Amino acid sequence: MQKDDNLSRYEVNRNVRTVFTRHEADMTKIDYSFMGSTVYIYGDLVKPEGEFSPQEIEVMAKEILALPNVHDLQFDLNNWVMIAAEDSRQFRQTKKSTAPKTAQKEAASTDSTIVIERAEDLTVVLDDIKEKAKK
Repeated sequence: MQKDDNLSRYEVNRNVRTVFTRHEADMTKIDYSFMGSTVYIYGDLVKPEGEFSPQEIEVMAKEILALPNVHDLQFDLNNWVMIAAEDSRQFRQTKKSTAPKTAQKEAASTDSTIVIERAEDLTVVLDDIKEKAKK
């Protein structure tokens, strides 16, 4: 890798950080790297006070793709999945958000996350598991 390649990689990474910062992303939960002509993004893309909308993520993706030397964008996020079709991208949330309980109950029919409402003694839980394993 030549010195100019290192400089452009540094500049692209700095510009990606600027995009995330401008959109108030929680920088402690997201990682990114520029290699070749692709920006790789992984971790959790969230705001300090909540979640992004798919439209907000689409805007960030377009801003990153508009950066010099960036030709592709790859997401490996824990809380969002990107569906790419030709020149368009769609984003869908993959885990339960921190929305209020009423919104969580409305989404419960499509969400497979289990919410534990009360604590149980560990021995009771283990006994239940043993009984189910016998059946």
